[in-house]
Amino acid sequence: MTRTMKVLRLRSGSIAHCNSTVNCSRMHLDLTKTILLCPKNDEESVLILQIAKSAGIPTVVSPQEHGAKLELEKDLEERLKKANPQASTIVIVETPGPEREQELEKAGYEVIIIDHHRYEGLNRMKQESSLDQFLVLFELDDAKLEELGFDPFLVKGIGMMDRGWVWELAKEGIEKADRKRIMDYYQSLLEDMGGLKTGDVESARTAWDGREVRDGVIIVRSTSNDPAVHIRQALSSILAENFDEPPVTLVVEGNGRIAVQDTDKATKLHEKFGGYVFGKDLCWGFAPTVERPAPSVGSILKVLVSA
Repeated sequence: MTRTMKVLRLRSGSIAHCNSTVNCSRMHLDLTKTILLCPKNDEESVLILQIAKSAGIPTVVSPQEHGAKLELEKDLEERLKKANPQASTIVIVETPGPEREQELEKAGYEVIIIDHHRYEGLNRMKQESSLDQFLVLFELDDAKLEELGFDPFLVKGIGMMDRGWVWELAKEGIEKADRKRIMDYYQSLLEDMGGLKTGDVESARTAWDGREVRDGVIIVRSTSNDPAVHIRQALSSILAENFDEPPVTLVVEGNGRIAVQDTDKATKLHEKFGGYVFGKDLCWGFAPTVERPAPSVGSILKVLVSA
């Protein structure tokens, strides 16, 4: 039996849907017939997986890093069957792939998408973080989180940070002492992934010391030739230490990956160069390939300073 694919959209705490003829404002998932597919590539996904484990949600963990794609999941159907042979619903977190999603539909799964990014030819942008959506979908309120051993305040804080980093905590009126608690919790989640690598932190500091400012944009280039070194996450902490408000920052990684953070031109960059948009449409990223190199810093700046 082919089931209808639903893309999760939250509005005022309710769950609506698209590509479906069924009108529902809330889904009640039967965990005995559900599987969660989620990568483990940032603090938000780590927390989703921790909560899912405590809640007894059958889960398949994707080994992919940032930029995960469903078509790159090897032996997916076999892994799904192994995780929960009785499943008829699969909840997919930040691993887009419309063609593969349709294949899962045809195989008999109801597919529910949790995401908040804008990709090339695929808009899944939402104001709510994937963590926020996950909590609503699985009906995990404060009482349930406490029952599972989690602090609801810290969990919600991670959702805020995923929406807009530490700046979002300030916007939400979180006091400095509580921001520190949330940041410490964030670091503990990173430890579950092995923490920030020493090379990442050192490279971020070196890159920050060599930063330049052009047209009001801070440009930070990694000096590492190691493609495994990623400075953006460590750099975000440096920015939080030095600014009360988020500056527009252009980050060039050693592997050629580019990101622009905290700009209202993120969607314009996406329209011109492709790539992906995140952080409530305020951040843009581009992962180059041999066939498709990254745009130049100069061409990116032209978009950023345009009217």
